Formats: sequence, C-alpha cells, structure tokens
Amino acid sequence: MYLLPSPSPVALAAVLACVAVHAATAQTAPAAPATADDKKAAPETVVITATKRETPAYRVPINVTAIGEEQLREENITDLKKLIASSPAIDAPGNSARFADSVTVRGLNISSVSANNIEWFVRSTLSYYLDDAPLPNIGYRIKDIARVETLLGPQGTLYGGGSLGGTVRYVTNQPVFGKTEGRLSTSFYQTRNGGLSNDIDGVINLPIGTDFALRIVAARLDEKGYTDRFAGVPDYLRRTAATWTPWTPNPNPGQTLYEDDDWQKVDTSRVSARWRLTPDLELTLAHAQQSQLAHGTSGAQLLPASGNPDRYLAPPAFNDRTVLSPYEEFADRDFRMTSFDLDWKLPFGRLHSSTSSYKDTRAGQADYLGTGWFFYGNLGYSRYRVDRDNFTGKTAYFLFDNAYKGTVHETRITSNPGGRLDWIAGYYHASQKRALKYTENLDTLPVSGAPGVGYLELQASDYTENALFGELSYKLTPKLTLTAGARAFSYRDEVTTQVEDLAFDLVTGTITGTEKGSAKSYFKLNAAYQIDADLMAYFTASQGFRRGGANGFRDRSAMISPDLLAYQPDSTDNFELGLKGYFLARRLYLQANVYRINWKNTQTYFSQDIDGFPVWGTANGPDATSTGFDLDGRFNVADGWQLRFGSTRNTAKFSGTRTVCLYADGTECRTWEKGAVLGGTPTWKHTLGLRWDGSTAGGLGLNASLRARYTGKKPSDRGDAPGDAIFEYEAYTTLSANVGVSRGNWDLNLWVDNLTDERTLVSFQGTSAVGSRTGLRAIYLVPRTIGLNASYRF
Repeated sequence: MYLLPSPSPVALAAVLACVAVHAATAQTAPAAPATADDKKAAPETVVITATKRETPAYRVPINVTAIGEEQLREENITDLKKLIASSPAIDAPGNSARFADSVTVRGLNISSVSANNIEWFVRSTLSYYLDDAPLPNIGYRIKDIARVETLLGPQGTLYGGGSLGGTVRYVTNQPVFGKTEGRLSTSFYQTRNGGLSNDIDGVINLPIGTDFALRIVAARLDEKGYTDRFAGVPDYLRRTAATWTPWTPNPNPGQTLYEDDDWQKVDTSRVSARWRLTPDLELTLAHAQQSQLAHGTSGAQLLPASGNPDRYLAPPAFNDRTVLSPYEEFADRDFRMTSFDLDWKLPFGRLHSSTSSYKDTRAGQADYLGTGWFFYGNLGYSRYRVDRDNFTGKTAYFLFDNAYKGTVHETRITSNPGGRLDWIAGYYHASQKRALKYTENLDTLPVSGAPGVGYLELQASDYTENALFGELSYKLTPKLTLTAGARAFSYRDEVTTQVEDLAFDLVTGTITGTEKGSAKSYFKLNAAYQIDADLMAYFTASQGFRRGGANGFRDRSAMISPDLLAYQPDSTDNFELGLKGYFLARRLYLQANVYRINWKNTQTYFSQDIDGFPVWGTANGPDATSTGFDLDGRFNVADGWQLRFGSTRNTAKFSGTRTVCLYADGTECRTWEKGAVLGGTPTWKHTLGLRWDGSTAGGLGLNASLRARYTGKKPSDRGDAPGDAIFEYEAYTTLSANVGVSRGNWDLNLWVDNLTDERTLVSFQGTSAVGSRTGLRAIYLVPRTIGLNASYRF
C-alpha cells in the first residue's frame, strides 16, 4: 500500500515547542511586503558553502559548479539523475527509478553500468549530501533547494569516506525572518506513448515574531509510465505439448498485459524552524522525509540471443516498449532525516555544529524468470525448466529488503575572512547500521525451514568513524594563497554476511569480521594564484577514500584465502591544474582543468562458482589511473543572449597487474592486466546551450533556450586485459528546449526533453544466461517528453 508521509512525532513536537516558547515571549513584527525578484544569478557568481566557507563559486580554487533554484526549475531538473544527465563530468545509466544506480565520476568505476536490483552490486564513487548530512542514496528529489553544488575530484579531507571522485550537495532554502512568502508550482508532462504526469509542490515561509521563522515544503509526483509489461507466456516461448503448464501472471492471474507499468509516485516534505536567540546565535531544526513507490521497468524485451554483442542487439520480442515479466516489479522506499544545526558568530570566527539522524529503507520485488530457469531448472529441478513438458507453471522471483540507519555529527570552527591567515578546524562522528537482504523465491520449491525460498543472503554492518579535520590557508603574497588540509580518522566496521542455500545446500553459513583502522590520514594541498581580480589559476593535490567490507565466500575444495574474506578500503590521489575566471570584459566565463587520478587498491566485483551457482563478492584489484580534462563556460554573446558550453575527456585504465586467488592453495584465480579499460565513462561528453532573455514594453518577461548534450561511446563494463571485447553503448546526441513567460508573480514554462525522440540503448538488464533463454531487457533513452510548468510566488 502506498501511504502519504507522516511527520516525525519527535521533530514535529520540537518544532511546535520552539514555536510556542518563542511566540509567548516575542513581539510580533509586521510582515515585510512580498516581492518578486526575477534576477537569475550567473552560476559562477552564486555564493557557495562547499568549502565550509561562504565564497563566490568563481573564487574557489577547485573545480566546483553551482546551479541555482531558478535554473533548476527552468531546465526541469528535479532529481539527481537529471542533474547528472546535464553534467559533462558525471555519468550514470538511464535506468528506471526503481533500480539501484551506479554513478561514475571522472572515470572512477570498476563495475557493470547496467540496471541492477541489488544495492551491494552498486559502488558509487560520488558522495551525496543534504546540507551537512550525507545521504545513503541518490533518490532524494530537488524541491525548495537553493542550489546544488558539485565538487569534482576527491574530497576526503572535508567530506570523509565515499568521496573518491567528488561530492554533490543539496543546499536547502532556510527559513527567512520577518517575511511571509511562498510559492506554488505545478507541472504537467507527457512522455510519448505514456499518460499525463503531474509534479506539484508548495512552500510557505512563516515569520513568528522578529527572530523565529518556519518553512514548510511539500511535493507530490505522480508520474505515469510508458512501457507495458507482458506477464503471460509469449509466443516465442510457447510449446504445443499437452502436458505443458503455462505460468500464472502476477498479481492478477487473469491479466497478461499491464499497460504503462513503469510508473512512480513520490511524496516529499520538509519542515524547518529557525530561531535567532541573539544577533550572533541561531538554531535550526529540520525534518525531511520522502516516500517513493517506483514500479516496473522501462525498455523493451529482446528475443533470446547469445554472444557479444548479439544478445544486446537482438530484435524486440514484442515491440519497442514492452518487457516480459510474470511477476510484478517495484521498489518501495522511505527516507526520513531529522537535523539540528547551531550557528554561532564568535569574535574570531564562526562555529557551526550539525547533528542529524536518518533512516532509509527500500523493499521490493523483481522478476527472476530467466536466471531462475537456469539455476533451478537447468542445474536443479527439471520441472522448473520452461522448455520441459513437465514444467510446473511456477517461475522464480526475488525479494529485497534494505535498511540504513545512522547518526552524523560535525562541529567546525571557521576563521573570519579577510586576513592573511584563514583556517578551518572540525570534528566528525558517524555511525551507521546497514542491512541488505536478498532472497530468491520459487513457489512449491521443495525446501525445509523457509517454504518457497531457494536462496537467502544478508549483508549487515555496524560502522563507526571519528575524525579530526582542518585546512589552513596562508596568503603568501597579495596574489598567491597556499592551502594545506588534512583529515585524521579512525574507524571500526563490524560486518556479518549470511548465506543460506536452501534449495541445494551447496553453501550455507555466516561469516563475521571486523575491519578497523586508527591514525589514518588523508591530505590536500592547494596553491591559488590570483592573476587579476577576475582570473585565477590553481593547482590541487587531494585525496579521497572509501570503506572496505566482508564477503560471504565459503571453503570448498580448499580454504578461502584470507585476502578474499574481506576487502580493504580503496583511495584516490588527484593532481589537478586549473584556470577559472572572466575574459573579454567579463563577457566570457571559463573554468578549465586537467587532472590525473591515481586509484589505489581498487574495489571490483569477484565471484565464487559453486557447481555453476555464483556467490558474489568484492576483491581489491590492481591500481588504476584516470586522466582527462574538464571545460565549462558561459559567453554573453549580446544583450539577452548567452551561450553555455561544457566538455570533458576521460581515459581510465588499470595501471598495474594483479592476480587474486579465491582459495589459499592458489587455485580459482583471476588476473586483471595493466592497460585494461575501466567501464562506465564515455571518452567524450559535451553540452551546448543557447539562452535568450527579453521583455516586452508591457512588462512581460520572456526567455527561451535550446540545449544539446552529446555522450560518446561508453564501455558497459571493465576489461580484464587490454583489447578485451567489452560491449559499448553507442554515442548519441539529445536536444532539449524551453520557452518561458513571466508577469508579476506568475511564471509559465513550456519544455521538451529529447526533442528529436532519439532512441539509443543506454542500459540493459540480464546476463548471458538470461539472454539465451528469455532475452535481455534493453533500456533506452526516455522518449520525447513535453511539459508545462506553472508557478505563482506570493
């Protein structure tokens, strides 16, 4: 059942208590009149806090970009997947909303970039933050967000673990004192062959007295699908034998076709209260939550085929928008976060303390037809083989139930700006409990203890980290500033991996282990040279890291190697030379850099084969190197006309060779060779856009833009040796456009994505075993989508 989110009782009670206390003591101030500010700040002039200081983006000596609220709305960027699509330096497969996402930044990826139901197969090298709190997933929607800040390159000193390749921060709009204001927005849009979708949100800011304010935002997305699900037996698998029993569609046994099955519904809300106790001391309490039900799979079912690339390029089994799935597929996700922030201006600087607690759960169901046929039919019980006369009519499906729960605290002190010496010092604490559960199910499977469950895997961890961090900047000359940063930390990760093979009893048991480290440290060095007031050159050497974990491999013919019972943290060293600032009398803004990233002890997938059944895990592969450049710019061609452009080039390969053996006696080995390519990143990616702003004599504001995005060929997976034939996604170009009208407090925006209705394969779901039986699922670019946004500010 899909439920509307309900506010956290603790957070709501605290907010109401603050309101009551302050309302009883404060004198009510007259509300400021509502105003409409139509100015859209250039992205490079937006003041950001990504470096823990308030600084214009063009003054920050690292690769950082910021997109403000108005541009986010104009370009219809409502979630991180859309933001990634518009970013030249970050890439992610265009999967349906219910899948776990593998995000690649600056070439840092050694996993398959395809649709994946199972979260522990996804290893992002990008970290995500909501203000000062890390997010466990990328699904949080962009609503009432002041800006999104993207930092490219490792950010281990200020942001800790997980930021191997970069960090994305959602910076929320804070409650405003003394001003009643709000906004109501709605969007109606339709994807080709789909229904009419609606995205609506509202925000209100309520001052209570002179020193207290509430801000409340709520949003609902009702997105219709455009892909059908065929749940019956298709003609290409149907047999004529009288003894053959067709499978029963789920959830309605009498229904074989489910139209527009890839839909989603999302409710998002946030309540924040800001209290100014003194002119120098403020408290903010906020509670955010989101409930999402993502249903179905976009794409098309391909006819059974084997081989590379034949299985990816086979013709559709039905048409270009129907998938095969006897079982209903969905992911039901619930996210809640409560945060408390203190901001205190001291004589020598500013103290900021942030404490947040969160809980993120994701439970769902997915079809397992092809792989289940292979494992339980071919390798086990013949009556579960779809091509056998004694087929029982039962097919496999699996369930997943994942949960993250944690607390994060950070206290930092930042010096007052303006002197020759600038510094930051802080303490960080994080604790997280994680449980990822996965079961394979097949009704009437003859097992004991768990009827119908053929296989169960549970990966759990209890992680704690404490860190001290800081940065020191010294203005050596009026033009040259040197910065050194460090993060010293200790961690403890208690992991448990439980595997239960209930169908064949090939591998059963629980493995526990503890990974810990103390006196670990990562560093950052930066030199920034202010060529003139508008132009800066910089050099950065920075580091990032990611935690390790444990595997569920079992002793078989020999003992498992100790190196494979657990995998170690991996880390990155980034060396970057950049230039950013204004040219041509400030008409042209450029941000450009070249970089080299040395990736040490890379984490990559590894599997144990037990009589044809894989047990998946992670191993530390050889070191790798990623090199490339980023270019981002804006050029004011003429009054009202602006050209925006971006370009990246990246090459990522193993820089060493490593052989990893599963067993302690040196058997079941795999070798990764120097020069093999890493997957997930196109060599080239470009963006180009032209925007016009104008107005009529009657005060009507007008704007229009046309944007193009080119994505080059992209390997779908890593290679094990130079010259390996890795399937590549083809290059493609998409266009998007919008036309906007504003008058007074009203804004209207007509937009279209994928203007030319480009149809290109961007991801897939399935394996060789599936492709040769039921056909892979091909996932394509979202078809042409046309929408109309309306917004009213008061």
